[in-house]
Amino acid sequence: MDVLGRILGGGGLLASTPGPTDDHWYTDLASGGRAASGEWVDPNSAQKISAWYRGRLILATVLAMLPCHVYRRLPNDGGSALASDHPLYDLLHDAPNTWQDSFQWRRELVFNIIDHGWAYNRIVPGARGFAHELQPIHPRLVTPEQIKRGPDRGRYLFHVKDDESGRTTVHTQDEIFYLRGADGKGILEYARTSIGTAMANESYAANIFSKGTLNGGHIATPGVLDDIAARRMAQSFVTKPGEHHLPKILEQGSTFVPNTMTPEDAQMLLSRKFSVDDMARWLGVPRQMLENSDPSFGNAEQFDDSFLTYSMGGWLSLFEFAVNSQLVLAPKTYYAEFKRDAIVRGKFSERMAGLVLAAGGPILTRNEARKVENRNKLDDPQYDKLLEQQNITGKPSTTGAPVVPTPPQRRPPAPAAKADAIVTSAAARLLAKEVAEVQKQAVRHAADADAFAVAVTEFYAGHVARVVEWLQMAPDQAERYCAGQAGQLLSGSWVGALETWRTADYAAGLAALALDEEAA
Repeated sequence: MDVLGRILGGGGLLASTPGPTDDHWYTDLASGGRAASGEWVDPNSAQKISAWYRGRLILATVLAMLPCHVYRRLPNDGGSALASDHPLYDLLHDAPNTWQDSFQWRRELVFNIIDHGWAYNRIVPGARGFAHELQPIHPRLVTPEQIKRGPDRGRYLFHVKDDESGRTTVHTQDEIFYLRGADGKGILEYARTSIGTAMANESYAANIFSKGTLNGGHIATPGVLDDIAARRMAQSFVTKPGEHHLPKILEQGSTFVPNTMTPEDAQMLLSRKFSVDDMARWLGVPRQMLENSDPSFGNAEQFDDSFLTYSMGGWLSLFEFAVNSQLVLAPKTYYAEFKRDAIVRGKFSERMAGLVLAAGGPILTRNEARKVENRNKLDDPQYDKLLEQQNITGKPSTTGAPVVPTPPQRRPPAPAAKADAIVTSAAARLLAKEVAEVQKQAVRHAADADAFAVAVTEFYAGHVARVVEWLQMAPDQAERYCAGQAGQLLSGSWVGALETWRTADYAAGLAALALDEEAA
């Protein structure tokens, strides 16, 4: 074989080299290759497969949309606080450079790791410190070299080629922010055969449909039709708009034979569905997300939580560890972390129940609970204080189950017996009003749990003033009472809660709480 033939792919050492008419010359040669199916697979051509395109986009987009914050570790194991004044905060949360926002930048990082196995950024010092900007470098321009001996053994040197001049410069690990995928190879490289097979299947299916193999059919005749019969039959098949349901004329024993798919064609088309499962396995994305089908889990929250843990957990940790080890100069004081619960928010009713319980105990202040739902901060200083979780006896609750209140040991003096009776009556009427309102809202919103939660939350927000007025209870105590009542309704069975509230002991306990507060 002559030299030209070998170059064009006729055989020999260069048999796998695409010819000059192949569109690979306009793609990324560094990450491209010929699959066993004969298809050229590179980061651009692979995106023609919808399942690969969608799975790749899901991973990159979810990581990009999750807020990434910088936190300050508080002394004496006191938890952490948001460090919005740290130079890295703006870089990670808002914009790492002048032409990309944080969303675009982080999405590109994931794309590069999937396609190439590495993601690189030049660390540019400036007003924000040693990492004033992070400027992306295309992985095909970088060759990593791991130092094998000496004090820097294990660290990297990066040989970066200038795309315009062709000049190569060497940068140390401290000058390049990098993320390394498994084995330093992109998922694309490992999945090339599967993607190539999917591409071949797509081409084959398109060819089948383009030729009309699955449409129409042909007319079989026992003999040769005369001209008149042939004309009549042809005219009957040419219909006007609205006449396509009219019967067709078949002359002289003719029959219509519809086209059928060969077993080979059917198998090839069925394999297209298999490619979706294959792409899901390679990318670690649930198949349902690539098919836009309903989750197979019991509810959407479980599905989202599973996706965030098993599909996204590794990607988020990869980014966090890279930032904390390469960009945070004081890792014992500061750290970067994604706000993972920004995706898995749950149903409104469940969120409200959780916040009611958290804000009613020593976990969140009421303003912190409002911030979780992106609501404005209230100026009242009381809303920045932690409340001790209490049941309506005024004592901390030891169980999540509704607690039937019991009268306190200390009782008001005998002359106050009449006031005791008045407060007890007011407590009973107050509970009756609560029961009636909850029943009304439960009937009204029987098919909408979120609307029920909103109605309950709004009722108890206005109910605080009523408790203060009827029972002469302190506002803080009234707020804790209303939060506890709402929490019972939204965190468990509202029917069971109402049955408890109807009991005389419950009304007596509420009255005793108010009287005990007055006596104190």
